[in-house]
Amino acid sequence: MRYEPDRCRLKILYKQTGITQRMVHIITGIPESQLSDYANNRTYMGFGTAVTIAKALKLQNIEEIYTWRIIEES
Repeated sequence: MRYEPDRCRLKILYKQTGITQRMVHIITGIPESQLSDYANNRTYMGFGTAVTIAKALKLQNIEEIYTWRIIEES
């Protein structure tokens, strides 16, 4: 069994943490358009980007950035 990201939770996390997309952009240097693409599930972020964003949002666990789905292997 393995996991893969399902839906990005950035919009929810911005509300929960009080840290805006603009603030994440300022902290990380990641363009707001790219953050928007992640938040709207137009693209997935790589591991390094996920860690960077998780730290900017002060998350305890980077897994919080996405909901996850289980991939059953036959």
